Amino acid sequence: MDWASTPLGPVAQWPQSLKTAVGMVVRQGIAQTVCWGPELLQIYNDAYRVILGDKHPAALGKPVLWTWAEIERDIKPLFERVMNGETVYFEDLPLQVVRFGEEQTAFFTFSYSPIIVEGGVVGGALVNCLETTQQVRAQSLQHERDRLLAELEVERSRLEFAFESAPTFLAVLHGPEHVYTLANATYYQLVGHRELLGRAIREALPEVEAQGFVALLDQVLATGEPYVGREEAVMLARTDDAPPEERFVDFIFSPLVEADGRRTGVIVHGTDVTEHVLARREAESARREAELANQAKGDFLAAMSHELRTPLNAIGGYVELIQLGIHGPVTDAQRASLTRVRTNQQHLLRLINDVLAFAKVEAGQLELDLQPFDARAMLDTIFPLIAPQAQAKRIALSITPGDPALHALGDVERVRQILLNLVGNAIKFTLPDGAVTLACRRSGDAVAFRVSDNGPGIAEDQLESIFDPFVQVERRFSNPHEGVGLGLAISSDLARAMDGRLTVESKLGEGSTFTLELPGTEAE
Repeated sequence: MDWASTPLGPVAQWPQSLKTAVGMVVRQGIAQTVCWGPELLQIYNDAYRVILGDKHPAALGKPVLWTWAEIERDIKPLFERVMNGETVYFEDLPLQVVRFGEEQTAFFTFSYSPIIVEGGVVGGALVNCLETTQQVRAQSLQHERDRLLAELEVERSRLEFAFESAPTFLAVLHGPEHVYTLANATYYQLVGHRELLGRAIREALPEVEAQGFVALLDQVLATGEPYVGREEAVMLARTDDAPPEERFVDFIFSPLVEADGRRTGVIVHGTDVTEHVLARREAESARREAELANQAKGDFLAAMSHELRTPLNAIGGYVELIQLGIHGPVTDAQRASLTRVRTNQQHLLRLINDVLAFAKVEAGQLELDLQPFDARAMLDTIFPLIAPQAQAKRIALSITPGDPALHALGDVERVRQILLNLVGNAIKFTLPDGAVTLACRRSGDAVAFRVSDNGPGIAEDQLESIFDPFVQVERRFSNPHEGVGLGLAISSDLARAMDGRLTVESKLGEGSTFTLELPGTEAE
């Protein structure tokens, strides 16, 4: 090195303190540099060349702050402290240096020590430098690895807890022989707490191979396509020497795929649905039995009704012939008796018709013709049919005018049947000189037909059962009434069949109001 071309001048002219310091540095195996004078001109050894990188040899004899211009802001205060006689030490200090044309984060452990020259003043700085970038990064990687391992252990513990406590059964089988490597408590409960881990499924559960489950495992492992089973029956022994029991399971066989894409096993996941299946089968069996019993009841009622109607119609016909005098003169006493026979025949026929209608509804044989109809006109047709009955009992029968444009959707004959039954009941249970009112109005999207009376009313505890078949509600101040208690049950069923409903409001001593709601519609 031609030191004469540098601000330091020829070596022969260097002060003895500089020569001594440089002589020590060049013989050291660790990276050292002498930064001399106010300009901090550099003289360094071969070990320091590694730290400089491509900054050597230009750095020889140049100011250190020029060489490391990119970190001048970081190191200049340190050199100022050293030139004031202070020793500075840092460990694993991160600096953004530029080497080989690339900015990089490097870590250094170094000490800056003052060099005392003649007269006791500071002539320069001795820098001992060790680059620890690789060690710091390795340590950081180790810390990160330790952190990730700790997190992995936490997640493993969580997964293990979730795996073991899962209400569904879980198992993992590896290899072509499907060897058990994991199984949770629910799986052990399903297979009878037999020894599983480390055993192939053919050995651990020999009874399942003939049932096709091992072939399914082979298929999933070979194709990578999951298999889903729903309520599949499996015969499983609860212990090694116990006879197999039938269980029903919902399950999924899923391929176990490694990070490199290899399929190494099968994950078994599912639920024992035996109790659910057996309960449903029992319920279905009970429902079928109930349907058969109901059908038999309906068929019996229909058959008996038809059989009874034939002789009743004959009785009515013969009574009419006798009343007409076909078989000779009839006395007044005989005519009165025949009238009573005719009245009771018609009453019994009405009862039988009610039973027949109820049987049709129960058997699902009811046919409806749903059409839009004029709600007010419907009430007008009811009035003349029921007026004689009301007049005979001195009941004031009235219609509250409604919107003439109000139309409902229903089977006209069935609607008339319901309203006649409701008005007939109101007249029947209302004391003489009482009042019965018919009305219709819009109620949201529906049309409400209301039949109100000021009769004795119905007790609150009887309102829930009033629409049950074969139930007659006792009303105060009245005598037992004729009938079998099917009128309201049939009316309620007919209303539901037309997408409507039949409800009641009543208080003892204040009367009752029955409301038939049917879907509202526009007039055609």
